[in-house]
Amino acid sequence: MKISRTIGLVLICAMWYTLVGIASAQDMVTLRVWTGSSSPVENEFKEAQIAAFEEANPGIDVELLISPDYGTQIRAGFASGDYAEVFTVGQFDFPQWQHDGLLAPGSMYIEAQDDIYQGLRDAFTADGELYCAAKDFSTLALLYNIDAFEAAGIDAPSADWTWNDMAAAAAATTNDDMVGFSAAADKFRWMTLFYANGADVFDMDGAVAFDSDAAIEALGFYQSFVADGTGDLPGNLNAGWNGEAFGQASAAMTIEGNWAIGYLNDTFPDLNWGVAEIPVAPNGGRGTLTFTECWAVSSRAEGAVAEAAWALVNFLTGEGEHGGHAVAAAGFGVMPARAQFADLWSETVGEEYAAFVTGAGYATAPIFPLGFGDLDAAVNEATSLVMTMEDDVADALTEAADVAREIQAEME
Repeated sequence: MKISRTIGLVLICAMWYTLVGIASAQDMVTLRVWTGSSSPVENEFKEAQIAAFEEANPGIDVELLISPDYGTQIRAGFASGDYAEVFTVGQFDFPQWQHDGLLAPGSMYIEAQDDIYQGLRDAFTADGELYCAAKDFSTLALLYNIDAFEAAGIDAPSADWTWNDMAAAAAATTNDDMVGFSAAADKFRWMTLFYANGADVFDMDGAVAFDSDAAIEALGFYQSFVADGTGDLPGNLNAGWNGEAFGQASAAMTIEGNWAIGYLNDTFPDLNWGVAEIPVAPNGGRGTLTFTECWAVSSRAEGAVAEAAWALVNFLTGEGEHGGHAVAAAGFGVMPARAQFADLWSETVGEEYAAFVTGAGYATAPIFPLGFGDLDAAVNEATSLVMTMEDDVADALTEAADVAREIQAEME
């Protein structure tokens, strides 16, 4: 009898623990999180963020996928309807994915939005709705060779440097061994000058303005280094890109992003170099471009899953120690999307690189509207023809602008 009672108690306890386990499993929320593979350091950073989130939220289980072929992975998921509840979105993919209804609106859920740089909010806003939170970003700035400047007897770029100052420095530093400026035939490099000079793709009335006088002046200035021999394309300098041409001291200056920091310091450790803001345009304006991606929530996420998804997004991008603060303190290149951590990023990577984060205050995300893919291709072609001296600046930009006008006419 005692044995029977004991067995009965054991069975009851076993059933109770089983029921508790079932209830706990039912209460557990599972989130699939997809993102692209980057450097090993950044991949490990993402894994650490997710681990910290799970520790802080024991009721949420995160299945993290870091894919080396993320574009294919996410598009296959969209096509099948089986995709992650939380995923990263690049600024150039955002217009299409938002238009396709794949992203949940985030204005009601993203915390402390005002602290996110305006340019980053603009990149992920459509029809007045902020859809996702930028996780980090990069900008472009002017890199200069300190030794080359000293050898030429000229001062380092100052905060009030103009395009004329930059042209003079390029002439002064050009010699038999180097040119003053490495000018890649890349639209993102010269469009820093485009926006600084007050140009835009469309005017206030929505008319195509890509071939405005301000645009022509900007591209004309960028081309002038090649035209007058004080600059050249990286390929003509036995380099694959601006960073390599600059690193091997084939060019005294170039325009590149903060991703060059690690590359230059690792590949060319003896290079004595500095960073400054891109010089002021004739109209007094400043410009740079921002490159970013965000953490988004699937429009299919509902109820407790949606709540958990937004909790994760805010954890990864917010003001806490595992969000913007962690990005700033990690120091692996990208910059925190929140202005409050700008100083911490500079302290981490070095105050000498502060110009990259300073540019965030006026940076533009260079995204053409949905449906203007042919314009993007036309601008790439125009840039290449101008920088190889095969086409006149005004003619090339007008041809590109006419493509945009044709697109507009078809949309009406």
